[in-house]
This record gives sequence, C-alpha cells and structure tokens, in this order.
Amino acid sequence: MTKAKDIETRWWGWGDIEQTFAIEDRPDLVPYLEKRLGIKVEKLREPDPTLDEVELRDSRLSKKQVDKLAAIVGADNVKTDKKSRVYHGLGKSYRDLLRGHMKQIPNPPDAVVYPGEENEVSKLLELAEAEKIAVVPFCGGSSVVGGIEPLDKDGLSASVSVDLRRMDKLVSVDAESRVATFEAGVWGPQLDEELASRSLYLGHQPESFLFSGLGGWIASRGAGRQSTSYGKIEDMVEGVRMVTPRGVIDSLAVPATATGPNMRQVVAGSEGTLGIITKATMKVHPLPEVYDYRGLLFKEFEGGVQAVREMLQKRLFPECIRISDTEESHLASFIRKPSSNPVKEGAVQAALKAMNAMGYSFEKGAFAILGCEGKKVDVSGRMKQMQSICRKNGALPLGHMAGDEWYKGRYDNPYFRDLLMNWGVMIDTLETATNWDNIMTLYRNVKKAISQALDDYGSPSIVTCHLSHSYVQGSSLYFIFLGRMVPGKEIEQWEHLKQLAGDAILASGGTITHHHGVGYEHAPWFEKEIGEESMKALKALKASCDPAGIMNPGKLGL
Repeated sequence: MTKAKDIETRWWGWGDIEQTFAIEDRPDLVPYLEKRLGIKVEKLREPDPTLDEVELRDSRLSKKQVDKLAAIVGADNVKTDKKSRVYHGLGKSYRDLLRGHMKQIPNPPDAVVYPGEENEVSKLLELAEAEKIAVVPFCGGSSVVGGIEPLDKDGLSASVSVDLRRMDKLVSVDAESRVATFEAGVWGPQLDEELASRSLYLGHQPESFLFSGLGGWIASRGAGRQSTSYGKIEDMVEGVRMVTPRGVIDSLAVPATATGPNMRQVVAGSEGTLGIITKATMKVHPLPEVYDYRGLLFKEFEGGVQAVREMLQKRLFPECIRISDTEESHLASFIRKPSSNPVKEGAVQAALKAMNAMGYSFEKGAFAILGCEGKKVDVSGRMKQMQSICRKNGALPLGHMAGDEWYKGRYDNPYFRDLLMNWGVMIDTLETATNWDNIMTLYRNVKKAISQALDDYGSPSIVTCHLSHSYVQGSSLYFIFLGRMVPGKEIEQWEHLKQLAGDAILASGGTITHHHGVGYEHAPWFEKEIGEESMKALKALKASCDPAGIMNPGKLGL
C-alpha cells in the first residue's frame, strides 16, 4: 500500500526526488525552445539547491510551547528541524519554486505537527488559540496559489504547520450506497488503492494526484482530469467534518437535503481559514472495466470547442475531453518521445505526412484527448457517438496510440517545469472558466494579456491553452506560458504577468480560478469577483469559527 509518509519529495521543486523529465528522449525539444525563446540551454543550467545553503530564521516557539505541542501528539510528531520547516514553508507556485531555488524561505513554520486523530487536532487548535499561534493545514503541499505558506499576522507570535499525513485511514465503505469515508490526510494513490481493492473508484485524478490529498482537494475545490463526467471534488463530497477553534462542523452524509445553506459547500473552498478538515464521505463508482483514451486532431481550435459543447449539450459526457489550441499542439509535437523502434517511428512519420496531405498538422491544428471509462459496452457506445460529433466538426481520429501515450505521461509535466526553470525559462500556468458564448473572447483576451506582459520585459513568448473540465453551460480554459526569465527581476516579471492576466480574466467575464484555489496570490481578484457583501459574509463566518484569527491567516483575503 502506497503511503504518503513513504514518499520523499523535493522542497525546491516538484515530486519524487528520484524522478525527473527525460529531456534526452526528446531530441527536437531543446532546439525548438532555444529558437523560440532565445535561450542557450547549456549556459543556464543550475545545480539544485541544498539545505545547507538555506538561511532559516530560528523557531519563535519557546521550549515550553514545543513541549505543550508534544504533550498532545507525542514528541516524535513535533518537528522543528530545518528540513521539516523548509519543506512546509513553500508550496509549488512559480513564485514558490523561484524562491526555493534562490534559497529564500521567508515564512517557514516554527514547527511542524503531525496529529494522528481528530481529538488531537481539536487540542492543537485550543492550544494555538491560547498561545496566539497561527495554524496552517497541510495536506501534501501542492498549492500553486500560496495556500500553505505560513504568513505573519499582527497579534500572533508564531506559526505551526499541521500536516495530516498520519490521518490517512479508510474509515468505512458502503458499497450498496456507493460511498466511502476517509480521513482527510489520505493521499491520492493510497485512496485509489483502497477503493480499487474493493472494486470501487473515486474518479478524481488531478495533475498533483501523486503528491496531494483528500483534505487539500476539498479545501481548494480541486478538479481532476475526469471532472467532465465525475464532477469537481465538491460534487463528490456527500459529507464532511471540519474542526474549527470553536467546535466541529459535521454535515450529514446524505445524497441531498433542504436544511438551509449547504455546509458541505461552505467547507469546500475554505482553504484552512475556518478550520481543519478531518474526514469526508465521498461518492464513489464501480471500478471501470476499461479506460479508453484516444487522440484526435482538429483542423482548428474552434472546431474542437464546438465539438465539446455539442456532445455535452446532447448529454454525452466523456470522462476526459481536452482540446489544445494550435500553440499547445505544436509544442506537444516537440515534447513527444519518438519511438525507439525504427519501424514504429517510421510508421508514425508516414502517418504524419499523410495527415499533412489531408490538411491536418500539429503545427496548424488542435490536438485533442478523448477519454471514456466504465463498462466496456457503454464506453464503446459513447466513444462511437462522440467521435462522430468530433469528425463532423473537423476532427481526424488518431487512435489509441496517441491517447495511451498521453495517459501514461499525464503526471510528468511538473517535472518539465522544474527542468525549464533551471534553464532560465519562465513557465507557469493559470486557469479560468466561462460560458460557451464567451469562451473564445476570454481565450483571446487572456492570451493577448500574457503575451503583452512577457513582451513588456523583453521576452519572446510561447502562450498555449487547452479546454478542459467542461460543462453543459461552458468550460474552463487552462493556459501554459513560457518566456525568458529576466535575471534579477524574476519575481517582478511574474507579478507583472499575473496582474495583467488576472485583470484580463475579470474584465472578460471569467472567474479568477476554476480549480487552483485562491490562497493569497488570487486574493485581490477574488474580492473583486465575489463583491463587497460576500466578503463581509465570509469575514463574519470567519469571526464565528475562528475569532482569534489563527486559521491560515492571509488566505482568501481573510
């Protein structure tokens, strides 16, 4: 059984410390990036930082306070060492990784605490309130919006990161009702393994899946790649339990209720500002018999967008549908690993030439992934209907090989980001969502704003986008952008881009975030998006649950 605590991950970058992105298997990628971005890869490679190079402020907790924490969770479960504090001091945003490489950890927690049960969480919050200590819930640390960085707040003297990895148990399974209850600290692989051993499946696999957990998914309203069919994480929650400094919020696990405002949805997206999620009852599904993922190539991005809208409004829901724009499709052709089998690779190249003769190319077209999961007969029927709609909108089916290749490498992209940052490449993502009638306007305006922001700092740009996480009413847009870092102004350059892109999103009728969350990086636009009265209501709720303001200060603008 995969256990969260058994996985050693990078504090300065992404994921498994033993894994990296195999750039050597992609011989055309580096020349392409050098040409497009005006960089020289071999001159910019930097070694990974070491803990010895990090200057970290001393813990602000007294020995007496540390002893009090130890009295609750045990001495072995309170850490004040450098490695623990550094690891919990930053998330995985571009700004975080920049600071990690610069050996700058400005807001490390003063201790990391590992509770093993809910009663310990309650006692920790009671102690933190009495001692005026900020509490930052931690469930994997994959936030890309500053959600887990401990921020100082007037009136609070120190901070602790409360890491839930010991609270990772499967509590109960009700196969008849198709629900399963887990402690909130369970990470993705362990959750899936527990369910699969009982022929069940959650269907939530975000890019962070291998290094993130249930409580964090719920707290940030995450979305997995199969959300078009299974829904976002908040749609999967039937019941949730959260410990606040003033007591426990415990929603009844039932499929539907009319008992006032839905507290499950108050907890979802609360980002640790009200309390710590300790347990959740999740809606689950039978383990799929087949996973059928296929590639397609549209002649243009808008044809793919139209195909997605049409299939969903006909109530045909794929588990995964992802349409890349031309820029992303072209980049994907360089990221692709050529086959080591000369015969296979020759067949691929011959197919590409034939496609080009038909007017299809990765340089000008829009690559798509279409995935269906479930019973074999159902998947076959849906796939046939969906591909028919795609063909009608200008798609050429590419078959299983392209889909399988994408599926196998679906968790690799963050390692690519680490590699590029080492070479002086600015690479980051942002996402939004809107209704179908506004998709292309939002798409064009945000791409234009990102390109302008990079140009303002003298950088060439690669700005890509894909449509994913789609609905009957609209869809999300996920942007990936690459530019050349400006030495000495790396964070300033990124902040300028975030400002222009965030402003463009709101001005164009999009939401500031579809599934990454708010943290503190999106807080200024979040307040504008929800409005003054909604912020007053959130602050009143915060004052009720957390009157001393110890819970994750500075996130959600609270």
